[in-house]
Amino acid sequence: MKPSKKQWSLICTIYQHGSYCKPGQDAVAELVAGADSSLGAFVFALQDPPRSDLHPRDLHDTISDVFWEFARQDPNGLIDRLDQIGEFRVYWALGAAKDKRSFETLITGLKSKDVYNRWAAVESLIRRKCQEAVDPLLAMLNDRSSTVKGRIVFAMKSSRMLRRTNAIPGLNRLIANKSLQKHSPGIVSAAREVLKMIKQ
Repeated sequence: MKPSKKQWSLICTIYQHGSYCKPGQDAVAELVAGADSSLGAFVFALQDPPRSDLHPRDLHDTISDVFWEFARQDPNGLIDRLDQIGEFRVYWALGAAKDKRSFETLITGLKSKDVYNRWAAVESLIRRKCQEAVDPLLAMLNDRSSTVKGRIVFAMKSSRMLRRTNAIPGLNRLIANKSLQKHSPGIVSAAREVLKMIKQ
């Protein structure tokens, strides 16, 4: 949906100032609080964005922050535009949501062929801190990506909720993995620590 003049002005402010300073923060808040068309307007602007002097990383974080705020208000709007916005951005933003549909969308994301999508879904499920996510997250200890497995292991170190006995076989496989021992010794070391915590 093409932005209105007001929406475009807010989007330009966001792109110029970022989400980490007051003008940008105020513009994000006003855009997200606007009519239902505001999300569509922001998605439309991704195709032909306004000029920005922000560092590419800062701009990426700002766009993620905007979608995070939309997810807090209307996760269904994001999910309905999954193909337009991109799976990674949606999975990342849904860490701010609380409803059942967004949870189910993240569970689906765990099965994505793209490692970054799986990682984003894992990250959001960890942030949501819900009991229903524990078993699906622990199953990701068997993921083919060390990045995904590592994120689960390090989350287990800091979250008692994730330290369950049914994770022991997955941790043992991870510890015994020769490739991880060689290329990701930090993950193996963390897995040993978590195993001790579970067995205490």
